[in-house]
Parts: sequence; C-alpha cells; structure tokens
Amino acid sequence: MQFGPELHTPVPHRAAGVVVLNAAGDILLVRERGVPGGRGKADLWHIPSGTVEPGENPQDTAVREAWEEAGVRAGLLKFLAAYLGHFPDGEPVLRHAWLAEASTGSTFTPALPDEVKEVRFVPQAEFDALYSAGLIRMHHTKLFYEDALRERERLMPQLER
Repeated sequence: MQFGPELHTPVPHRAAGVVVLNAAGDILLVRERGVPGGRGKADLWHIPSGTVEPGENPQDTAVREAWEEAGVRAGLLKFLAAYLGHFPDGEPVLRHAWLAEASTGSTFTPALPDEVKEVRFVPQAEFDALYSAGLIRMHHTKLFYEDALRERERLMPQLER
C-alpha cells in the first residue's frame, strides 16, 4: 500500500458556508451574539456558515446555515475551496465554502436571532478594516472572500448572459 493509515489525519470537525456577493462585490456577513461557553465568537463577523451535522453533506450544511444565520435562500453557484484550520483549543476543522446567490424568498433576517446580532453586506474596504481590527472571526473568511472575488471575475461573462 502506497499510502497507509499512518498518513491519514482525522478531522473531527467540519463546517460549511456560503459567500454571497452583491453587484458591487460587497460580501454578506453575519455578526455573532455569542453564547455562554462559546468559542469567543461574540461581536465577530464571518460568512454564513456552521457545523456539518452527522449524516449531512457540506453542500446541505452551507444552504441550511445561509438560511438560519442570514435569512438567505442560497443557490450554490461554484465550490470555492476547503481550508484546514483549528480551533483555539487545537482541534482541527475543515471548512468548505461555495460562491452562492440569494434566491427568491431571501429575507436577510436570521432565522436564529439568538445567535446572530446583525446581517449585512460589507464593502471590501470595511471588510479589510474589520480584518485589521481583529473583528473577522476566522482568517478563512478572508481567504473565502478573496476566492469568491476571483471566481466572480471569472464567471462574470457567463452571469451577464
């Protein structure tokens, strides 16, 4: 066997989300309320995303989380990337994201208002300022935004048809 079990790295946590951009390239972000015992999420911004539940695939998680956290009926356009990271306690997490569009029926109001304080489109300059101030929850959010902007440029001729 060329690649045996000693080369396998178990990843106990998986997450998935969406990057929704408006016509100006602003990114849709949610700001967490935070919960007691949470991982320090209060007042931090990120894309609509969350934990892949047992038996759920990442695509379904991304669509579910878009609705729960941002009131977005997400139409997945293109897989962007999966990034491996870890929580502050060292537990690894694999995060997946898709470029998505807000479909008919989107309310941009969280279905879980106990978790999400605010939902809005954030211009790139403001995103950069939030990132510099440490108010973006994960570096992966920045990477996914950059991936989405590149993919949007690539897809623009197709989307304008």
